[in-house]
Amino acid sequence: MLASLAAAYTTIMQGNSQECYLERMKVNDHFSITFETAGKMPIEFYITDSHNAHIYSMPLAGEGHHSYISTSEGRHAYCFRNNAPHEVVVNFNPHGPEEETYLVGHDATPAEQEVRKLSHNVEEVRDHFEFMLFRNEIHDQSVSDTQRRMFHWAILQTMVLAGMCGWQIYYVRSLFKIRGVV
Repeated sequence: MLASLAAAYTTIMQGNSQECYLERMKVNDHFSITFETAGKMPIEFYITDSHNAHIYSMPLAGEGHHSYISTSEGRHAYCFRNNAPHEVVVNFNPHGPEEETYLVGHDATPAEQEVRKLSHNVEEVRDHFEFMLFRNEIHDQSVSDTQRRMFHWAILQTMVLAGMCGWQIYYVRSLFKIRGVV
């Protein structure tokens, strides 16, 4: 499981910050990326080409996927922008040209092309499943911590309640002793 999570990247973005990652691409190189924020917190995602022209933009998204074929050579950037005042955890999984070469088979038959697309889609599903596992681990840890705190709080409340009951019995008995009833 750790090997599968190593393929994905996780970053903690501070409030009102931006992080960009570069990918060197040639003409007709294929690139795809899948991302998701913890808690589906909205961030802005965009991709620029080597001339800083916006290729794709997704404002206020908690998760997303985009793939494209490069039309220019150079360094392309994919960026995440957190406009919120709090930090946001972003998990993303880019598939650069080295990983995507099998999609650009010009001499492939239509059946081979469909198999390649199917393989790519299965990879995307696997990436999303890895995100879900990561998110599930975070939620399980949160639930475990909450249950532990609730258990300790319940023990404390029980001890306080038992102490208050004991004090009330003692106080009422002392009142009756003073009056001579008991």
